[in-house]
Amino acid sequence: MDGLEFKFQEESFNKLFPYFILIDAAFQIVGFGKSIAKICPDLKANVPFNAFFILKRPQAETNTFDALLHFSNQLVVIESNADGVALRGQFEFLNGQLLFVGSPWFNSMNEVVERSLTINDFAIHDPLLDLLHVLKNQEISAKELKETLITINKQKNDLKKANKEIHDIALFPTQNPDPLIRIDFDGNLIKRNPAAETLLSFIHEGREYDAATFFKIISPQIDVDQERYIFETQSGSKDYSFVCKSLKEEKYINIYGRDITEQKRNRAELERLSLVASSNENGIVFTYPDGTIFWCNDAYTNLTGFPKEFILGKTPIEIGKCEHTNTEDFSKMLTPFYKGEPFEVELIHGKKDGSHFWSRTKGQPIFDEQGKVKQYFAMLEDISLKKRYDESLEKEKSKYQSIIANMNLGLLEVDLNDVITLSNNSFNEMSGYASEELVGKKAAELLMPSESQKIILSKNDTRKQGVTDSYEIKIFNKKGEKRNWLISGAPNYDLNGNVIGSIGIHLDITEQKAQEEQLLMLSLIAEKNINAVLIADKNGLIEWANTSFLGMSGFSMEEIIGKKPGHLLQGPETNPETVIYLKDRIQKGLPFNCEIVNYSKAGKKYWVSIQGQALYNKKNEIVKFFAIEENITKKKELEQQREFLVDSLAKSNKELEDYAAIVSHDLKSPLRSIHSLITWIKEDNDKEFNPQTLQYLGMMENKVEKMDHLIEGILTYAKIDKADVAMENINTHEIVQNIINIIHIPPHISVTIKNSLPVIKGDRFRIQQLFQNIISNAVNYIDKPSGIVEIDCQSMPKHYVFSIKDNGPGIAKDNQEKIFKIFQSLGSSDKSTGLGLSIVKKIIDLYQGEIWIESEINQGATFYIQLNK
Repeated sequence: MDGLEFKFQEESFNKLFPYFILIDAAFQIVGFGKSIAKICPDLKANVPFNAFFILKRPQAETNTFDALLHFSNQLVVIESNADGVALRGQFEFLNGQLLFVGSPWFNSMNEVVERSLTINDFAIHDPLLDLLHVLKNQEISAKELKETLITINKQKNDLKKANKEIHDIALFPTQNPDPLIRIDFDGNLIKRNPAAETLLSFIHEGREYDAATFFKIISPQIDVDQERYIFETQSGSKDYSFVCKSLKEEKYINIYGRDITEQKRNRAELERLSLVASSNENGIVFTYPDGTIFWCNDAYTNLTGFPKEFILGKTPIEIGKCEHTNTEDFSKMLTPFYKGEPFEVELIHGKKDGSHFWSRTKGQPIFDEQGKVKQYFAMLEDISLKKRYDESLEKEKSKYQSIIANMNLGLLEVDLNDVITLSNNSFNEMSGYASEELVGKKAAELLMPSESQKIILSKNDTRKQGVTDSYEIKIFNKKGEKRNWLISGAPNYDLNGNVIGSIGIHLDITEQKAQEEQLLMLSLIAEKNINAVLIADKNGLIEWANTSFLGMSGFSMEEIIGKKPGHLLQGPETNPETVIYLKDRIQKGLPFNCEIVNYSKAGKKYWVSIQGQALYNKKNEIVKFFAIEENITKKKELEQQREFLVDSLAKSNKELEDYAAIVSHDLKSPLRSIHSLITWIKEDNDKEFNPQTLQYLGMMENKVEKMDHLIEGILTYAKIDKADVAMENINTHEIVQNIINIIHIPPHISVTIKNSLPVIKGDRFRIQQLFQNIISNAVNYIDKPSGIVEIDCQSMPKHYVFSIKDNGPGIAKDNQEKIFKIFQSLGSSDKSTGLGLSIVKKIIDLYQGEIWIESEINQGATFYIQLNK
């Protein structure tokens, strides 16, 4: 049968499928059967499908062409928006369009008559009319069944309600018409209400017993560990149902009775009527309003695997729940159930053997004469096969959506009024708008300036004439950015060949236009450019060069045309990595920027800086390459000289550091000798020298010590910005606390840290020098009987500000900059070398920080240090 092709005339197709609907890719109805026009008189062609119909089942999130395509090759139900007429059939995807074939979904022959339909309005093979005749006969039987069920269920509901009322009371009200009995665990009668006292005897297993004997016989059968125990018996001419509630702590059993004579008769009738439901291939259950199952057919036991004895008295949820069931699906069933509403839900249903299947449960409430729910009818259907098919279809849909999503050209469909009907992801990305922001809007008014709108209007007229062409246009995207688009437009036809709009393929050529404009501008100035300008074709062969290039390279125009620049200019010292970089960028059509060694025709080496890019046509194809070369030979020579000077300076700094260390050692060595000699002289002549001589010797020791500190300070000052700066996390709180512990602080001076100090990035040795010098400076200059030094810090967005506050003599404003200069000291302290604060300033400068003072004479001073985070 491979290769067969069927062709139909419209009349022949109407005979086979008088209720067909044909939908094009733009979601427009382009044709329909003759009979569908009778049940949907307002239906017409060339209008959107969703203007007349919705997909009723299966349910879809959106009513679109793609949504209907997803449900092709399966049973669907569509419904008219106008009068709710339902059609049952299937969608088939044919030649880019969707074909719906089916027939009306009527519930009775009355609907056929009301719409003036005859047998000629249906296909010969359509069984609908036959089914409706059968359904009519079933309706007559069902009506009788329903009336009987209503009576039976009313009585069941009354009994259920009474049982609940009995269960809720603890005592035995005398006005209760139902028998209420209390016995102990041995069956002895404890208490009865008046209604129970009228029951003098009971029939049990064919024998009649008086009340006292009966309950002694029945009590051993009552399981006191169960929540409730139910038994039925006869008393006189009536049937009774008794519910036993055991109260273990009190050691007695409450027995609540109910006359079920009428109910038993109705139950027998229900069992007779339920034979009708037994023949259904789907599972059928009847439940009480609380969900408890009181009847099920054999199909339900076959589907679930449970026997009827287990099912009866349970709820459908207790039967069907398993580890694979989504509990949220139960709420879709329980919410309408407790509201007394119909429901339909799909969920994973468990079986007795531990397996599971996908099920669809449809529930329908049955109401009594007062409009209250007295029963629920539910049908359980195995839809596992359908689910597997749906999953397979979903995978295919995902593949299709992936292809559409990855298209790199913008697609837009508009109708004859320029109203957007469809856009793909690439167009959405180009324009900046989402599909829902585009559909229904006029394309020109939304995207284009006035001059472009005129072009679009003229193109719309051209499309009506069936003309296809391409053109460039300026638009504004959602961000307000001006862009250039290349549009290839074509008319969009319906199945009858009528133009219904246009389809456009859009390409953003903004960058290409900019390159073309740049090339035009460059071509005007290239000849006058002092730099070399080169233009090559798409294969990299030189087409043109300016005089600067010819002068730099030494070649004539005739010698370079048709040659590759690399073959002409590269030599032994050309960097291979740079050559690879250029080849890679050129092959990919990407801009390039690098420095490279070239050789002239005479073999002279020179350095050039190259900047270039590919130029594209409207089809986004490379057509040329453009490059500018700047001779940077002198710049390279200067860079080499600078590197030589930097190396020389580094060498000089190293030699200077070595020299400073030698000088420091050579100066400190005699100072230590002098200090030792003075010490020996004082020790040997301590009793011979008078006080003034000892004072002179002490002054000499202080001067020697100060000289030692001065030399050490000079060496430190010289090394601050010479050594490498290590960057690590420094806990300044820990640093300052250690300084307080190691420096000499007189007893009358208090040094405190007000708040926790932060962790900063820096060199531990330099940070310690900074804080030690400034804290020591504050301590040394305090002149008050009770000295105070406070260290604090504030955190700013980009930096920390440390403060060191003292109550010393203060610093005049004229001297607040002077103190940071080398060898500048304002006091006469023997310990001052004039280097401490200059070292602080140099460390802060090294870290690009700041230091300043707030002070008044005799009011103390506060040093502020700002360090970046």
